[in-house]
Amino acid sequence: MSYSNVNCANSTNITNNIINNTDNNTNYMLNLSENKNIKVDLKNLAAGENKPYKLSQSSIVAASSNISSYVSIYGKLPSYVEISSYKFSMPEYLYLISKTIQHQYKNSDSQFKPKYNVKNPKKPIGTNVKMKISSNSYYKYATRIANFISKYSTVPNYLNVGTTKIKYQTIIYIFTKALTWSKFNGNKLPSSLFFNIKKNSKINKYMPVYTIDSKSKKISSKKLNIAYDGESLKEYLSSSKNCQINDKQIKSLAYQITRKYKSTYDKAKAIYNWVRDKVSYKFYYNTKYGSKKTLTKKIGNCVDQTHLIIALSRASGIASRYVHGTCDFISGNTYGHVWAQVKVGNIWYVADSTNSKNSFGVVKSWNTSSYTFKGIYSSLSF
Repeated sequence: MSYSNVNCANSTNITNNIINNTDNNTNYMLNLSENKNIKVDLKNLAAGENKPYKLSQSSIVAASSNISSYVSIYGKLPSYVEISSYKFSMPEYLYLISKTIQHQYKNSDSQFKPKYNVKNPKKPIGTNVKMKISSNSYYKYATRIANFISKYSTVPNYLNVGTTKIKYQTIIYIFTKALTWSKFNGNKLPSSLFFNIKKNSKINKYMPVYTIDSKSKKISSKKLNIAYDGESLKEYLSSSKNCQINDKQIKSLAYQITRKYKSTYDKAKAIYNWVRDKVSYKFYYNTKYGSKKTLTKKIGNCVDQTHLIIALSRASGIASRYVHGTCDFISGNTYGHVWAQVKVGNIWYVADSTNSKNSFGVVKSWNTSSYTFKGIYSSLSF
């Protein structure tokens, strides 16, 4: 595969441009600095994949939910996000979420065109952010940012709200949280959300850069068990095509496995142990059986074993979800991989039943110090 650099210089020379607007007698400013020769990463795009002409708001909201989960794991923004089989950089993503917030505020479900080759800020700065953001303010902030990106193909260093300077990375985060909230609330913006983010927080320290000549980076992730961040659990307790929690056999087995245990932790561990010990591993790609047939056949790959863990957990009233990544296994092979996260208390515990060396909350069959994170989902499309 060959790569080429795309020069994204503006036709207008932009240095420390300031846009001012008044909202309830408060001045809002976007400070931008020129950043030349940004490269666009086209690696990893499969043959036949093209830039989407238009995107649905639902696809952007779904991506926002994945990014919110990513931040909860790693404390920083990813380098890119995949939407409609295309990898968008964080500057391009900021434009998409700004436009989505505008549309949601106006109760419009229209699709809109992405904006490509948007630049990172040159010198993002910011102060501590301790404030409540209303839906009206979300709309006005998003409008200013979308308009500026549309005009200059550059993202802001910060958004000034009174004496508060909201740093570029934090802008992405607070917009993402609003859309994640809307995903579980009828695609409506929250009436308000409160944020308390220090200027030196981890999310503000890392600048996501997505460049064409960088190799696919492994993501440091020693924390496979992560804190629950308060998101809605409804979708993590629901049935799906391959996670048949209302099936009689699934419900009966879930009851048999958990009936002698009182704590959620012991129930979740018992379900995991049953799948690990009773279902044999078989190599094949993607879903072949789903939870119901995996239970009947007592055989399955990582995807089907995860379907069964999640189905039994959800049938027992225990929230659980899918994690997708690419892992380096102790065998020396590298494969795409799927495992479960099961919520007990305020922790999402890793549950990978494909190897007898693993246990509930612990993975020993692949290198947990680095792997390529793909996403967290309530259901799988493959």
